[in-house]
Amino acid sequence: MSPKKKSYSSRLRTRGGISVRKKWTKTMQERRTHSPCPSCGIKAVGRLSVGIWRCGKCGYTFTGGAYSAKTRIV
Repeated sequence: MSPKKKSYSSRLRTRGGISVRKKWTKTMQERRTHSPCPSCGIKAVGRLSVGIWRCGKCGYTFTGGAYSAKTRIV
């Protein structure tokens, strides 16, 4: 038997339905990937805490969204 693949939505189990679990998975994948730095342009931005982001290369610290470094402009 092969091991089960663990997804981000496994902690939600059956609560909320499939649409909620898909949105949660997409959000968590976006949060874990590195974003481009607004200062130097290198993809090295990581999340320090909710809304606080820092570039690993140049050390530039800035605020953004809770789960992504860039927020949508409406």
